[in-house]
Amino acid sequence: LAAKKAERGHMIIGVGGGVVGDLAGFVASTYLRGLKFGLVPTTLLAMMDASIGGKVAVDLPEGKNLVGSFYQPVFVLSDVKLLRTLPSRELTSGWAEAIKHGLILDSSLLETFESNIAKIKTLEPDLATEIIRKSVSIKANVVSQDEKETIGLRILLNYGHTLGHALEVVTSFGRYLHGEAVSIGMMAAAHISRSMDLLSDDSVSRQERILKGYGLPVGFSGIEIETILDAMKSDKKTSDGSISWVLLDEIGHAVTSDQVPQEFVNDALLKIRS
Repeated sequence: LAAKKAERGHMIIGVGGGVVGDLAGFVASTYLRGLKFGLVPTTLLAMMDASIGGKVAVDLPEGKNLVGSFYQPVFVLSDVKLLRTLPSRELTSGWAEAIKHGLILDSSLLETFESNIAKIKTLEPDLATEIIRKSVSIKANVVSQDEKETIGLRILLNYGHTLGHALEVVTSFGRYLHGEAVSIGMMAAAHISRSMDLLSDDSVSRQERILKGYGLPVGFSGIEIETILDAMKSDKKTSDGSISWVLLDEIGHAVTSDQVPQEFVNDALLKIRS
């Protein structure tokens, strides 16, 4: 930008997945103390999650998204046809965030995922577009009420992310796609919810069944639990050493708790380790 003599009146446009969008937004938020930017997400995950909400950040070896800011794009343009250019694994990873939206805030969206697996996985145009639109609407509604996570609403969007981010960090962001890590994290959070007497066994099994139905992982292997626990200490939702966990007290309704006993966390990790 400096070499091109960029000016404050210029706009940065990020065309790509979530990493590209985060980088474009972070640069826009800091260069010349702020340039306008827009996003053209090209992955399912970016369309439904990363491009919505104004969180722009970069990763450090010590943790995910540790350096960043809140900075809203002036537009987000999503073309569902682009999804047909993606590898199947990228699509699978993307569905995790939309399933998450159903688990935490909209049981009817989860039911749609549950009853239309084949059509959704093959990107049936009308259904896929409607689900993406609904998922974007859910996140945009939350963000508009709590842009900077000050009233305890936006944090609900982090269901599955505490463990998910830790898995990404300890594997140097190389083994799991974001949605895959979040899927595993959601299973850990569901088991913790069960241990806290918030969620039934049937609901835990239902979540696992849906995630598996979309080809998402529900466990991890080859990583020491102590390594994961240490990585979770860098979670941005940690305060005074306590993690604010996002849990479910029923399908379609999330809550937070910073009073989760460590034994429940250890037990959940043991249950999903293979």
